[in-house]
Amino acid sequence: MPMRSTLKWLFYRVAHLCGANAILLGSRWRARRLLILCYHGISLDDEHEWSGLYLSPELFRRRMDALRRAGCSVLRLQDAVDRLYRGTLPPRAVVITFDDGFYDFAAKAWPVLQEFQFPATVYFSTYYSARNMPVFDPMCSYLLWKARGRQLSWPEMEIAPTMADGQTAARLQNHLLSLALRRRLSALEKNELLQNLAARLAIDFDAVCARRILHLMRPEEAARVAKEGVDFELHCHRHRVYRSRDRFRRELQDNYQAIQAATGQSATHFCYPGGFFLPEFPEWLAEFGIASATTCQSGLASRVSGRYELPRLLDTPGISPDAFSTWLSGLASFLPRRPYPPSEGQLVEGEAPGDAGKCEPPR
Repeated sequence: MPMRSTLKWLFYRVAHLCGANAILLGSRWRARRLLILCYHGISLDDEHEWSGLYLSPELFRRRMDALRRAGCSVLRLQDAVDRLYRGTLPPRAVVITFDDGFYDFAAKAWPVLQEFQFPATVYFSTYYSARNMPVFDPMCSYLLWKARGRQLSWPEMEIAPTMADGQTAARLQNHLLSLALRRRLSALEKNELLQNLAARLAIDFDAVCARRILHLMRPEEAARVAKEGVDFELHCHRHRVYRSRDRFRRELQDNYQAIQAATGQSATHFCYPGGFFLPEFPEWLAEFGIASATTCQSGLASRVSGRYELPRLLDTPGISPDAFSTWLSGLASFLPRRPYPPSEGQLVEGEAPGDAGKCEPPR
């Protein structure tokens, strides 16, 4: 274990054992701050073994139990943001958010949240919602991971015989994504590419899709959990941001309309896809009437936090129980942190492929 990681582990452990977390958790300092938790997915099968953004259902339940045992006040996002800037937060304030809106939220996360009676917000990226097909980028990665140790040969896609392992799999994924973008493939064509990729890797694609792995919630599923109390907010229709103000605004409008059509809710909060934002985005969001925007930068929000640059804690399996407790108290925010590297792949220069016609996404 690297020295820096070892020192952090010791800090988290000592903070727990000496009672520092409990003291700070109940302090006036913590009562003026808001911890926004960020999740992406809860495994339907083995996704937590594939991606560090996925938690197993068992780990997610332990996280929610940790909130309960710590006496946290879990708030709806709208209430929390309003009270943050009015200075009226309850003690130990926490918000739970999920990015993207994958089906596993409805199937795995929401039942646990209902059990604990915790509200949640889904930042919904809506393009694939009505299409009943997996999201191309992550599914491409998942299939290559499933095929680790197998050889891929695909002359039509400019791939010589190659073992799908480690960094090679990552290079294969980047190659396929780039090729799909250059060839301006539609969503249907990308899905056919995934089917062909799975067949060449001897993976049962139909079985993966039948489990709804890496599928977004369909409109009727989003409507059901919305009716049960889930808030849906903006995350860009195609999970991309744009340098063009007009194109960015159209992306928000498409996202807003899809959420409203599915859930009946009027979304007024935003999350940057991949954590990517440019200095001009806050002004554009304000013009659109957005009340807040969250990033992937770690930290607790306070009254001095910019409304369009709110920090969150990206919860992953790599965060130990002690580290999670230290974030709940806010003590972890005093440690030096590496900036979150925004995903440059979320930015589209100019118009997206297909914009002149069906407005197909690059994703």
